[in-house]
Amino acid sequence: MTTREKVGLTVAWLSGPMKSFTKEELEALFSAAEKHSAQDALMLRTIFNHGLRVSEVLGLTSKNLEARHLVVKRLKGSRKTTQPLLMDEREGLEALAKTSGARPLFPICRMTAWRKLQQYGKEAGIPAFKLHPHALKHSTGRLGYEAGMGIPELQKYLGHASGASTMIYLEAGEEESCASFAAAKERTFSNG
Repeated sequence: MTTREKVGLTVAWLSGPMKSFTKEELEALFSAAEKHSAQDALMLRTIFNHGLRVSEVLGLTSKNLEARHLVVKRLKGSRKTTQPLLMDEREGLEALAKTSGARPLFPICRMTAWRKLQQYGKEAGIPAFKLHPHALKHSTGRLGYEAGMGIPELQKYLGHASGASTMIYLEAGEEESCASFAAAKERTFSNG
């Protein structure tokens, strides 16, 4: 039994295509988190809003907030990003920055963040195989692309040094490919 299995974490994430949340799943996830903790909901929104890794959001301090922007030196060889704070996070992040001093805005460990996402996702009815913090970053890329962002803009927004990294985020998942085929089949046979 792996360490992840021992602590009750879903391991299905590790295989198969990239996982991302739908808009409805994101709304349900944020709502479930808000019922427990406004700070947890803010953490999840910040990860999604800025396409952050969980380690990046947990490393944020007041110094990362500059003139209503979030400045993050991305990990894993990615580039620094400077993005405006969005309406659904600005007030909460600015309040945390005022009270946290030099301490992290979200003073928890990665494992706790993972467990919280799993708890809130389960309460929101999201399939267990999607319940991994990195699915939020994938959702940023996927939903941004579906809403019309180009590959260069997504690459810059996610802080990717390579466009190849960005392309991985745009892979269709099984649900999407099955739904797409069903729609194509319907069009094919209803037009004949």
